[in-house]
Amino acid sequence: MGSIGVLINIVDAIGTGRLEPHDAFAVLVALGAGGELLKVRRPRAAKALYAVASVLLVIAGSIAGARAWASLFRGTTYDWVDLGLGVLVVLYVAIGSCQLHARLSRRASRSRMNASTLSD
Repeated sequence: MGSIGVLINIVDAIGTGRLEPHDAFAVLVALGAGGELLKVRRPRAAKALYAVASVLLVIAGSIAGARAWASLFRGTTYDWVDLGLGVLVVLYVAIGSCQLHARLSRRASRSRMNASTLSD
């Protein structure tokens, strides 16, 4: 399903002459499926696929959300789904940033504890 969707979206983008944020959905599905399939045998490759999917999700969601929010503030028509997607991307980035900060804080704390144990 993912590869067929990617091909359909490529043809659609060529036909319309414009790439839309929702065209990235099939690529996200394909990357997520690839990550799941590689999770056991190749965990590093799976993490790389998940990272690419996350970046693509943030980019596509930001574009869709920014267009919708700009239309909302201008008073023109907007799509509620794109508006919601923009909010969800902001939450996704905020939660990911908090998780990264917590992980780095734990790692720094462990390294300080190990350093103080070695100096004793």
